[in-house]
Amino acid sequence: MKIKKSDLYFYEMLRDFLHKYLVVQRNFTEATVKNYTDSLDQYRQYLREQKGIPFDKAGFHCFSKEMVYDFCIWMRDSQSKAINTINLRLSAIKSFLRYCSEEDASLSALYLKVKSIRRFKGKTDPKLEYLTQEQLETVFAAPDTTTRNGRRNQYFMIHAYETGGRVEELVGMTLGDIIRNGNSVQIRLHGKGDKTRYNPLPTEVIPHLDAYLSEFHPDGKNDDYLFYTIHGRKHTKMSPRTVNSFLSSYAKQMHEMDPTFPKSLHCHVLRHSIGMAMYKAGIPISYIKDFLGHSSIDSTAVYAHADNDAMAEALRSVDQEALPEKDSNGNVVSVPEKKWKGKEDYLLHFCGLV
Repeated sequence: MKIKKSDLYFYEMLRDFLHKYLVVQRNFTEATVKNYTDSLDQYRQYLREQKGIPFDKAGFHCFSKEMVYDFCIWMRDSQSKAINTINLRLSAIKSFLRYCSEEDASLSALYLKVKSIRRFKGKTDPKLEYLTQEQLETVFAAPDTTTRNGRRNQYFMIHAYETGGRVEELVGMTLGDIIRNGNSVQIRLHGKGDKTRYNPLPTEVIPHLDAYLSEFHPDGKNDDYLFYTIHGRKHTKMSPRTVNSFLSSYAKQMHEMDPTFPKSLHCHVLRHSIGMAMYKAGIPISYIKDFLGHSSIDSTAVYAHADNDAMAEALRSVDQEALPEKDSNGNVVSVPEKKWKGKEDYLLHFCGLV
């Protein structure tokens, strides 16, 4: 079996870290070195069993901040590991990447991103409020669409959900923020810190948008607010207070009919709902982060915290032929044999992980 020397770079780094740096330079005890080895080997097993990435396909691309963070969440929520154990594994990964960055400056950015992951503490995260698909369908049907305000409010909720916008982004949106390209539509959102993002509007929602525009903006100009209220004959920007008022009204109405429906409803619940729907659909957290306009992946990872069943599906970057087989609950039931089993075994011995 022949492996190009360039292909061994990552594995050489791992081997030298475990068997030269820790043993010779740091003079760590055998027990301490074993803790580091076990931690990195557990991450290797996680990549293979949960992400479908065998060891012979591993590399520094497997050590993104998102993937390492997801590993920690998996240990906590799916494996019920103690906080001390999680922090031990995280510390070992950080130490390995710090060593690599000192040996190769091009890896410094990678290390600094992973270094920014905070140590885990023994407290629970606040409960994430979101609506199920059934609840969304119910609340979208709540407005009285025989009235003008009812039709406006119905489209507002649909638009809020489909774009994942914050209430300030939605009420500040103008007709110029609707960007058409052939049959597709993108919505421009002006987020926190003057950051702008463009989110695609699903094809099936475009007819709802067009119907809304036809009624509420028959002669609209680019700087007209998409959603507005009327005072006298003047169109004014809709306020967050108005939004919260009609959302709360619909929530109260739905809760009286179905006690499982949240007693209160605000724009952020719709935003959380699309985030959770995307997460459950297997969309990578890194994409959800950009879609929702989060400045930090830590904010987006709350969807992983809230839905353990979908844990193994997030942040997938896999070789399709190596995908592990899973049952209906998302649990791994088998890992396919690899064509490169011999190569993988060789690399495990090369790095001293077996």
